[in-house]
Amino acid sequence: MQSAENGNWEIGKLGNWGATQFPDFPISQFLGYVAWAILLVFSLVFYRERAFFMDAGFQLFNFINEGKIQVYHYRFVTAVPQVVPFLLMKMGAPLWALGMGFSAAYILFYFTVWHLLVRWLRCDALGWVLLSLATLMTFDGFYHIQSEFNLGLSLLLLAFGVVLRNPKMNAAWQWVALVPLAATVGFSHKLSIIFTVFIWVFMFVKIKELRHWRYALVLGIFMVATAIKSAFFTNWYEAAKQEEFAVNLGMYWDRPWAIPSNLVFAERCLQYYYLLPLLLVVVSIFYLKRKQWLRLGLVWSFSIGYLMLYNISDLTAATRFYSEVSYLPLSIFVAVPLFFDVLSLAPASKPTTFRKLRTFGKLSASTLVLAVLLLRLTSIAWNHRTVAGQYAWIEKQVGRPGNRFLLPLDQVPMDTVLLDWGVPFTAMHLTALESPDSAKTLLLLPDFQWFEDNMGKEDVFFSPFHKVLEKGDLNQQYYRMQPGKYQLLD
Repeated sequence: MQSAENGNWEIGKLGNWGATQFPDFPISQFLGYVAWAILLVFSLVFYRERAFFMDAGFQLFNFINEGKIQVYHYRFVTAVPQVVPFLLMKMGAPLWALGMGFSAAYILFYFTVWHLLVRWLRCDALGWVLLSLATLMTFDGFYHIQSEFNLGLSLLLLAFGVVLRNPKMNAAWQWVALVPLAATVGFSHKLSIIFTVFIWVFMFVKIKELRHWRYALVLGIFMVATAIKSAFFTNWYEAAKQEEFAVNLGMYWDRPWAIPSNLVFAERCLQYYYLLPLLLVVVSIFYLKRKQWLRLGLVWSFSIGYLMLYNISDLTAATRFYSEVSYLPLSIFVAVPLFFDVLSLAPASKPTTFRKLRTFGKLSASTLVLAVLLLRLTSIAWNHRTVAGQYAWIEKQVGRPGNRFLLPLDQVPMDTVLLDWGVPFTAMHLTALESPDSAKTLLLLPDFQWFEDNMGKEDVFFSPFHKVLEKGDLNQQYYRMQPGKYQLLD
């Protein structure tokens, strides 16, 4: 077998920066496995709130009716979690099993990346960054599961785990892994390049073994992947977002402090994302005391820069669960320095006193992380009531004779419903759980003029995207709606 210097494919004999620099990482891996196990249990207990809600509910509806894995906006990373429900559907599993499989598959995806990071690539620090992405700021995000952005960011962390496994970057297996990872991350979301650059620069500053041309090539691969996505695979949805961003930027480029969503984010930091500013202060004090100005500037410049970039694109951040998807990645800017610098322990020393202090530090770090995990996991479970409130309202509206209902938007309590367009799909899932024959739907729109020509039909489904599905378009194994006309509720 070749040596590591000659590009060895045998991973077990490669250099391991994580193990040599942090031979005794201060936080027990066991805590991480327990946390993922709890999240997996939550994903099963709250599968309705996750699999039937908004984008996930829409995707699951199309997934079932079209009988194939759904990929939107060329973000093909989302295909991976769908393998589990796809196999279940092929086996004829009932709707509740598909919902559970769809919900759990996302947690299993993140857990698999975690396991690869801490056990295969032996980089506990990156594993804890990933767990922070899933828990540190998460409130609505646990129930709004359909985020290609966060799926891609988890693979970005995996890519840097591959890099740190052998900092010389002279092993062929690393490049075989990095190229598809870069393509997947680049296509998952354009903003992922911001986090790529941040982690790349941070590691370049921290780890002298990475200061060579191969490491520069890593950044180049990710940039090329993102450029290809932007140049050749931008669809109407992303083009509309870019146009909106350009208009907003023209309004606020000279006064970014006046962006309304800045205040919204500040308020949410006090109510929901309180750990982000707290840990940002901790990291800042750590770097200030050590006069590590470059790392301090890196954390603050990327945090503020990304926050301004997103807030310009979403001036009001009116829908909390939607904006949270884009706010969650901010946790990377504090978690990376937290686990690589603040909570890392220096190599063990022979003096007994130092070893005792080290043992105390390990116990303290694990206790602190355990307390934070308990707090965040409790908050996540408690917040299922937000989505459950929407479901209770939907079930009340459709709990009357008939199976197709219309309700004008001005009669909808939006503080409970949250967002209107996903309701028809959520209603179908909730009511079809008992039996395919009990499936019902509820459409919320300002008016229903577009559907007038089809109001007399008894076997149609109205989509909020101005589509009329016939009986043959619905998978009768899961949605066997009985004949009936749409009724206008008052």
